[in-house]
Amino acid sequence: MRVTEALVGALALILIGYASPGAFGADPSNLGLPEVTVIAPPITPSWKKWNPYSSNPRVEEDKWPEIPCSGSRISSGAPGTCKTGPPLGHEGFGLPSGNLSIDASNCRMGHDLVITNSGNLVIEADAVVVDPYFVSAIGSQHKGCYVQSHYSDLREDFPDMNQMTRKGSVWRNYLETGDLSTMEFSVASSDCRAIEKRGPTWLGGHVYVIHASVCRKDGRAVEAADIDLALGSLQVRQYESRGNLRAPPQ
Repeated sequence: MRVTEALVGALALILIGYASPGAFGADPSNLGLPEVTVIAPPITPSWKKWNPYSSNPRVEEDKWPEIPCSGSRISSGAPGTCKTGPPLGHEGFGLPSGNLSIDASNCRMGHDLVITNSGNLVIEADAVVVDPYFVSAIGSQHKGCYVQSHYSDLREDFPDMNQMTRKGSVWRNYLETGDLSTMEFSVASSDCRAIEKRGPTWLGGHVYVIHASVCRKDGRAVEAADIDLALGSLQVRQYESRGNLRAPPQ
């Protein structure tokens, strides 16, 4: 018993020695603390984001039916594959408060996409398009019918934009100039850009908004000329043929 008490006393003295004022007053830089890596917060799930449209605007290529590119709201001069998503609209968004004279359902927007190649570029682009002069059986569209942009943070939205960006990594260098926003990313050895191109202004928004991903197949960096080439190859059709009493433009 006395041997045990002696050992306990010795250990207590050792601990007191380590807990001396000099130990607590040591320079933290000499304590060998491990480096701390700060990880960015995860991308906000799409179901948590505010959506100004009446249906899901997320591009889901595997669920969208293929359509002839001649009937797509967005296509390319080069051969490609076109698909269509569910029509979008505004459920009363932008309407005067308490105004019951406007039918909020009278807002038709198309949401189509095209996947194509142009030289060394692989392009996937979708467009939300409104026909400013659409006329249905109940009249013209209400004044709250326009394509939205900047209703969320593109730096969070770009990585979930389409099947190309969902494979992306090393997201960097977000830039916004005028009606164009871009952000760099990589897919394996390919350099890529995510793009939002805002079309002509209409009421409180735009006639159309294009979201596109552009990747080079040769490993070189995507340059401004490549973005211009990709966007220049796209064709947006404003005319809404479904349920439109107005004849198409000649």
